[in-house]
Amino acid sequence: MSKANDLRISAINRHRKRLFGDSSLKVYSITPAAGEAVVETFAKDWMGQRTDAITTSGGTGAWQFQVVAKTNWAATQAFMRSIVALTIGTRRWKITKIEEPIGESLVWKIRAEVEK
Repeated sequence: MSKANDLRISAINRHRKRLFGDSSLKVYSITPAAGEAVVETFAKDWMGQRTDAITTSGGTGAWQFQVVAKTNWAATQAFMRSIVALTIGTRRWKITKIEEPIGESLVWKIRAEVEK
């Protein structure tokens, strides 16, 4: 990895620890046979941030999460294209959009809405 990617990953992990501590991010997929199931747990190299203001009802609206992709993500992280939800601790989000890593960035961008 390049020095720029190393710096990006370091910033992602600092942001994650500031907002979520040592919590892990779990992503879920759904299949007709098994229903919804955890397909991967990320203990590090991810972050999340609100993209909408906090509402008067206490909801936090839309969020964007970034998960560092593996160098060979097309082969090893193909499951990311079909995730339907993610959790951090007891908090849960419904996936609304997934953007694959582009070029040198090697970051999955995931847009999600808080599930009530």
